[in-house]
Amino acid sequence: MSDEVNYHWGIIMNILFWNTNIPKSGDTKASNIDSCLLSLVMENDVDLLILAEYGEDINYLCRAISNLTGVQYIPIQSTNNCKIKGIVNIKYNIQTLREDISSRYLIVKITTEFYELIVAMIHSDSKLYSRDNRQEEALRWFHYKIIEVQEEHQCSNVIAIGDYNVNPFEEACLSASTLFALPFAEDTIRNPTRKMGDRIYQKFYNPTWKFLGNREIPYTTYHYYDSRDMTNCYWNAIDQVMIRPSLIKVFDDKHFKIISNTKEHQLLRNKKPDDENYSDHLPLFCILKEELI
Repeated sequence: MSDEVNYHWGIIMNILFWNTNIPKSGDTKASNIDSCLLSLVMENDVDLLILAEYGEDINYLCRAISNLTGVQYIPIQSTNNCKIKGIVNIKYNIQTLREDISSRYLIVKITTEFYELIVAMIHSDSKLYSRDNRQEEALRWFHYKIIEVQEEHQCSNVIAIGDYNVNPFEEACLSASTLFALPFAEDTIRNPTRKMGDRIYQKFYNPTWKFLGNREIPYTTYHYYDSRDMTNCYWNAIDQVMIRPSLIKVFDDKHFKIISNTKEHQLLRNKKPDDENYSDHLPLFCILKEELI
C-alpha cells in the first residue's frame, strides 16, 4: 500500500458538495448524475458526500457507492425530508443535531476517537424567489443555529458548506450580523470574534474567495446570465465552504477545488456548466487534515 493511500485512510477527510439540480425523482439527467457521483466518490476517495437538489433515492445511491468502492457508506439521517442529503463513510460516527423546518439546512456532529466536528450543510433561499433581506435573514438564522450547537456541544470545530445562493462579497456573507465570513485566514485566527456594543460576533474564514479572479475556466461553480441586470458578473461563487478559526490549520487550501470532469464525465459544455446533461452547478471538493484537529 502506497504512502499516499496510507495518508488518505489514516489522516484526512475528503468532502464533496454538489447541487445536482435534480430536485424531483425521475429527472432525465438522473442517470448521468448518479453515474457521475459514483465516479466522483471513487476518483476523489470521498468520505463525506453532501448533495442539494437530489431527488433520487439516497439509499440506493449509498448502496451503489458502497458496492463500487468496497467501503461501507451510510446515509445521513433526516427526519424532515431535508433538501440537503448526505452519505458518509461508516468509519465516522454521525449524529443529526438540527434540521430546518423548511428543509434548507442540516447540522450534524461527527465523532471519532480523537475529535469532534460539526458539519453545517445548507441550500439557502434562491435569488430567483427571495430579496436580499430575506436571504440575509435566512443566513443569520443558520449562523445562530450553528452557534447554538457549538455552545450545546462545547465544540468550536465547525465547517459550513453548501449552496448559499449569495456570493462571498455580498452582505449576507460578510456582515457581522449574518455569517461574518472573511477571506483573511491569519486575521481570523488572531481575532476570531468582534465586539460591537454589548454583542460579540463569531467569525468564519471563507476560503472560497480564492476562486474569484480565477484566470482559467471554471471560474466558479455557477454561471448565470441576466440581460436585465446591469451588475451581472456571470460567474458566481454561491457554493461555498466556511470554517471556524480552529479549523484553519486543518483545511487544505492547496487541494480545495472545483471539479469540472471525471474520467468518464465532462461537466462543462461550451465552457459553462452543462445543465442539459448534468447540473447547472459544479461540485466543490475540500480536505480536512484530521491529524491536526
